[in-house]
Amino acid sequence: MKIGIIGTGIIASAVVKGFCFKEAGHRFYLSPRNAQRAAALAGEFSNVTVCKHNQEVIDSSDWVFICLHKKDFGALKELRFRHDLRVINMSAEMKLPDLKDIVGETAILAHVIPLPFIASGFGPLLIYPEIPGVGELFAPVSDVHYAHSQEDVHTLQIVTGLMSAYNLLLHEIVKYSDEQGLEHDVSVKFLCSLFSALCKRAADTPDCDLIELANEMTPGGYNEQAMNELSENGAIRAWRTALDRLHERLYKNSGV
Repeated sequence: MKIGIIGTGIIASAVVKGFCFKEAGHRFYLSPRNAQRAAALAGEFSNVTVCKHNQEVIDSSDWVFICLHKKDFGALKELRFRHDLRVINMSAEMKLPDLKDIVGETAILAHVIPLPFIASGFGPLLIYPEIPGVGELFAPVSDVHYAHSQEDVHTLQIVTGLMSAYNLLLHEIVKYSDEQGLEHDVSVKFLCSLFSALCKRAADTPDCDLIELANEMTPGGYNEQAMNELSENGAIRAWRTALDRLHERLYKNSGV
């Protein structure tokens, strides 16, 4: 498969790395934008080529991934898209109807939300609408999920905005353990195992209201004390407030 990428940012680079490390057999054609990152990928993988301009990316490819920031969308209007192209939108702020107005009729037009984990060949990936060919393309490097509507895409995009905050939470917990004299490696491994187990427990009981899992604690025990402390100090509510602010930003910027 020949895959072109317009906009070689962090996520686009992760996508290329994921496919290359999995030896999926695809050939990649990168736009010259973010020249240093594109050159690094071409230097690392023999199946990656940096093109002279975006039209060359399109003309060389069967699939084209659009990975541009909103401020750069205007560059697409200067390009010619073939009817047999399979076009994937990876921009959070580009709506499919707006993209279709630019690219015209194509064989496939879908919205795909990859996350940084794809570089290592795992983690969730969101697709809208449900197009089997798109899911088959990404299945080797991710855990494919289909959204039922564009609104679902927006909601799950917003949720992914908590990833860095989650990592910061883990950092603070590990820092506490370090300060108590625990070996750093022991702390990290135990903490990752603990939180992985919590996520697996939730995933294994999908019909359960998660508040029931939160309330599985000994009265007067450590878990109850910690939850009360965090709730009373607004720490739990702050996560929801962050989501609300991200919602406002996305809908304002995308004009939804």
